[in-house]
Amino acid sequence: MENKCDAQTDCCETKNSSCGPKEECCPVETAIQCWDSAFCEAMREVQVDILKAKIKGAWGPMMEKVADAVIESMGTKWHSMLASGKAKVDLREKIVKIWSEKR
Repeated sequence: MENKCDAQTDCCETKNSSCGPKEECCPVETAIQCWDSAFCEAMREVQVDILKAKIKGAWGPMMEKVADAVIESMGTKWHSMLASGKAKVDLREKIVKIWSEKR
C-alpha cells in the first residue's frame, strides 16, 4: 500500500481506504483518528456518569441491600476457599513428613 501526503492539504491519500502500520500513516489522519476516538470515549464516560446517577437515584437503596448480600456471600466463599487451601497445605505437609520418616 502506498501513502502519499500532500504538502498543500496536509492529508494522506491511500490506494485503499485503510492505513498500514502506524508509522506509515499520515500524522494528520492519525491525529484525527485519535481525537475522534478520544471524543467517543469521553462521550461514553459522560453517558456512564449520567446513568450512574440516575440508577443510584432510582434503585440505590435496593442495590445497597444487594451489595450487602453479595459482600456477605463472597466473604463466606472467601473464608471457605482459605480453609480449603489451608487443608491442602496441611495435607501436603503431613505427606512430606510421613515420606521423610525413616522406616
